[in-house]
Amino acid sequence: MKISKIYSNKNFKNIEFNDKFNAIVASKQSNEKKDTHGLGKSTLIRVIDFLLISSYNKNTDKLLGNDLFIGQEFYGEFKLNNGKHLLIKRAINSATKVFFKLNDSKLDGFKLDIDWDEELTFKKARAKLNEYLVFNTLQNWDYRKSITYFLRSQQDFLDVFKLNKFKGKHKDWKPFVFDLLGFNGKLILEKLEIEEEISNLKEKTKTLRLEAQIDTSEKDRLEGLLEIKKSELSEIKKQIDKFNFFKEDILTNKQLVEEIDIKLQAFNTDRYRISYEINKIESSLSEINDDIDKKEINSLFKEVNLYYPEQLKKKYEDLINFQKSLTTERKGYLTETLSLLKLDYNKLNKSIKEIESQKSDLLSLLTEKDSYFKFKEYQKKTIGIEVEIERIKDKLKAIDSTLILENDIKDKREIINDKIAELKKSLTERKHSNINKVFNSIIKEILDTNALISLKLNNQGNVEFNADYQNKTDLLKTSESQGTTYKKLLCVAFDLSLLVNYSDKSFYKFVYHDGVLEGLDDRIKIRYINLIKEFCEEYDLQYIVTLIDSDLPKDMPVLIEDNDICLRLNDKDNSGKLFLNSF
Repeated sequence: MKISKIYSNKNFKNIEFNDKFNAIVASKQSNEKKDTHGLGKSTLIRVIDFLLISSYNKNTDKLLGNDLFIGQEFYGEFKLNNGKHLLIKRAINSATKVFFKLNDSKLDGFKLDIDWDEELTFKKARAKLNEYLVFNTLQNWDYRKSITYFLRSQQDFLDVFKLNKFKGKHKDWKPFVFDLLGFNGKLILEKLEIEEEISNLKEKTKTLRLEAQIDTSEKDRLEGLLEIKKSELSEIKKQIDKFNFFKEDILTNKQLVEEIDIKLQAFNTDRYRISYEINKIESSLSEINDDIDKKEINSLFKEVNLYYPEQLKKKYEDLINFQKSLTTERKGYLTETLSLLKLDYNKLNKSIKEIESQKSDLLSLLTEKDSYFKFKEYQKKTIGIEVEIERIKDKLKAIDSTLILENDIKDKREIINDKIAELKKSLTERKHSNINKVFNSIIKEILDTNALISLKLNNQGNVEFNADYQNKTDLLKTSESQGTTYKKLLCVAFDLSLLVNYSDKSFYKFVYHDGVLEGLDDRIKIRYINLIKEFCEEYDLQYIVTLIDSDLPKDMPVLIEDNDICLRLNDKDNSGKLFLNSF
């Protein structure tokens, strides 16, 4: 893909780019003591990026968030690798909407009235543009990931690989760069993601340790302590069982005592009655005399000088015999009754003893002053021990969870070791060798020294990317500013080597470098521009460079010809600025 045109509906110097080499030249024409910053040679990158559907937030975008751009519509025509031209429109006021028009050929002029093929929302528009580009390399990444290397602003020259736009974690850029250099970026991504998981697991174990105040080595001691506490709890519950009436209701027990008293009173009354009956019967039985002495009666009659006639004697004997039969019958009845009463008495006595024992037990609990307090103390101990048991259980659970997490960490570390071994093996394949050759050839041609892109694993097994000069002490011994300038050339060489390496693929065919010539020796500038033009022709690349006219070599001012210049800017007045306004 190449850039064909960038234009707008207002306040903009419309640009038509050359197919190969392009220079955006700013010149100082004003007598005021100002530099050429603010003319727009650098901010054009932002407009191109905006048209290629970058994120946009009016509140944070230092350029396009300016109220000057209210109502601004930007148009970009891009030459696709299949030869067709894709026109994109995106307005500041409705930046979430993107318009597409696919044409077989380049537009004439800067048309605003377009019969658009599609109008899509932001996410769908990105996906659609990805389809239009049909890149057949780095297919695990969308076009937005790689565009950053081919739109280098001044801030992106600080590091060859990690651009200013890559402000996130390593996994946000290292896997992509690994892929970009020809390796398998998934190896790095998977390793970094596992390391992230380990970091999260470590944080969880740390939180568990702090919250539960645990040490995994204390597990056996805690399990032993748990057994002791459970035993203590069991013993205390046995003690509490003796005070069960408190658990139910002490009033119920009072009622029971009162009921027992009534029952006991009734039983005692019955026992007294039975006892009285027994005594009475025993007394009656003791008074019964059925043994009559006839001689004693005769003797009595003689003593009183009374005649004891035989007839009377006979009648008396009949009476005695009748009485005797009655007495025998009564005695049998009383004896039987006495036996039954004594049986009832014994049963009643037994019941009374049982009830009195029950009453005694209840009364002892009700009348003992310390019983309730003892019960409460046992209850407090029970609660305390139960809380302690739960605390120990929680600690054991936390330890078990921690051990599971630690085992998980251990397993993941083994996986990481496998990934490191894969990365080591992958690096030995030197899949970036072609990029490295082109990279070195560019530096060699421009600076007559060697440069190398090298990859290595650090102590943590992470891939480190390095691009540097082989004899840099000769180049960088003058000043820090020159060091920065030479760092720029490394970035330029890297970007160009990528384009050359993928020139036979459907990929980006352009690169935009802002202010590369500043501070370079004229001889280096000449070699640099000549080499760029050769590369553009040989590999069908489009190169866009911004510069100040004073940066052109004095000995070769026509190094950049008029037809190379796609845009001229100056500080004479606003008409010479990209946005036809001052900020």
